[in-house]
Amino acid sequence: MAQGLIPALLVLAFSGTAAGKGIGITSAPGGIALPGSPYRYVTLNPSVEVQMPTIVMRIERKGGHIDRWWRVKGRHYIASPSYDPRDGVGLSADGRTLVLQRFTRVYPPRVSRFAVLNTAVHLSHPLRPGEVRPRHAVRRVAVKGFYSLDAVSPSGATAFLTHHLPQRSSNEPLSGFELRELDLRSGHLVPGGVPIGGSSKETMQGLPVTQVVDAEGRWAYTLFDGDGKTPFLLALDTVAGVAHRVDLPQLGDGRMLFLTGLRLADRGSKLVVFRRSPVQGRPPGPPLLAIDTQTFAVSDIATATAAMGRRVLTALVSLLPTKEEPFLAFARTPRRPGNLLGRTKVVGRSADGRPIELRQVGDPQWSGELLVFGCIHGDECGASRVAPLTGGCPDPSADIFLVPNLDPDGAAIGSRLNGRGVDLNRNFPSEWRPIGDRGDAEYSGPKPLSEPETRLAARIVGAVEPEATVWFHQYRGERPFVRAWGGSVPGARHFADLARMPFRLLRWPAGTGPNWQNHAFPGSSSFVVELPRGRLSPAMRSRLSKALVRMGRWVRED
Repeated sequence: MAQGLIPALLVLAFSGTAAGKGIGITSAPGGIALPGSPYRYVTLNPSVEVQMPTIVMRIERKGGHIDRWWRVKGRHYIASPSYDPRDGVGLSADGRTLVLQRFTRVYPPRVSRFAVLNTAVHLSHPLRPGEVRPRHAVRRVAVKGFYSLDAVSPSGATAFLTHHLPQRSSNEPLSGFELRELDLRSGHLVPGGVPIGGSSKETMQGLPVTQVVDAEGRWAYTLFDGDGKTPFLLALDTVAGVAHRVDLPQLGDGRMLFLTGLRLADRGSKLVVFRRSPVQGRPPGPPLLAIDTQTFAVSDIATATAAMGRRVLTALVSLLPTKEEPFLAFARTPRRPGNLLGRTKVVGRSADGRPIELRQVGDPQWSGELLVFGCIHGDECGASRVAPLTGGCPDPSADIFLVPNLDPDGAAIGSRLNGRGVDLNRNFPSEWRPIGDRGDAEYSGPKPLSEPETRLAARIVGAVEPEATVWFHQYRGERPFVRAWGGSVPGARHFADLARMPFRLLRWPAGTGPNWQNHAFPGSSSFVVELPRGRLSPAMRSRLSKALVRMGRWVRED
């Protein structure tokens, strides 16, 4: 069906005729993509006169092939939060949710409309044994008033909208704006505006110049021109639902602000303001300001040099002319003769700043990846040294990603919890609920995905999009076993057979990683392997290694 419809639409679009009426393509330049993701999303829009739906396409960035597509009734587009056409917004950091904004003929609109797209569900969705048919891929949200999309939380549960306040008289332009929080599950606005911290209490006014989002998809930093007054930066925490305003009188009256850019550097601890070149393709100018993303202290470059040291400043400047390396770029190198590919990279940090590694073994040309989490509780890390290898080498017939230890802080002190006293396997969004207090054995944290480790895990899952995920745990029993629930049961049973272990049908606890994956990525399999406490014997490590290799081949072939 997709192969017939998409080419037909493209022919109509470029021929300019459809029953005598033209079709135009209107979408954000280049669409939108997550760093390191193999896909980008673009929209194909009909003109106003043609009654045809918007087509949303997920395109492989490497080969340009259409991977998935959706029909969305009405004319929708990938929104931009600023006047920089490179800034696209609406795709959650876990890759699960894409929010589109609908075109309007009335300005200002009395009602703002959005479409919420579940990227895990597409039009052709065959059922597998044990699966139930997923809900529809598209939901619609309508909000009274003039709103535009500004950011989406990492889990895709919340969207943040800019509410353009109505004018007080017919001779007056829009009187300013405020930020509002939209619950995407219920489709309702959260009462009251987003709390804004900072020194200035004036009504926010001005045009958004440019925006940058941190690596975890949590913080959105937007530069505003101040409407002829003081330019300012608005730092929005999409997890906590709060924002901070930083006035920037150092940037003058804002007349030249539209040649200004933002860049995060020094592992996200510094936000650099720099001058763009007016000539396309030319490298940017030197940094103008440095803003500490923890304290929001502003310093000019001379002060920043003295405070941070020339080495750090040089690193900031060197980052500006180049694009950020994609999240999984290290794992995309094609296999060559004699190169079986086993690569490792630090992809994130724990709450206490310890490195978290992601390894890739096998051949990345295959579709169908296996993802393995060796340890999510710091005192259950017996499987962190299990490597899916054949004869000590990566298997060229599979593509396997491995996170040896998601909780290095807990492992350092022998604790089930992370460095902030949170049980990571109760901190995922699906069916999350408050459990215990900080330091309790199953404390679920103040909010879903409140911990950097769980946000990193969600980002890895969204970027890899594995066919199957194995979560290793350890318990006080003597016999290892595999457990799963729902649509993950067939894959879990298969792994149990490969590892020569019994299988148990057990419901997922609230807020666990497999629970979240089963809800967020229907059609994939996510399950738990429970091992006895303590160090694994060489025989058990070898047994698990062989089972993982065979599982990697199975998800590629099936």
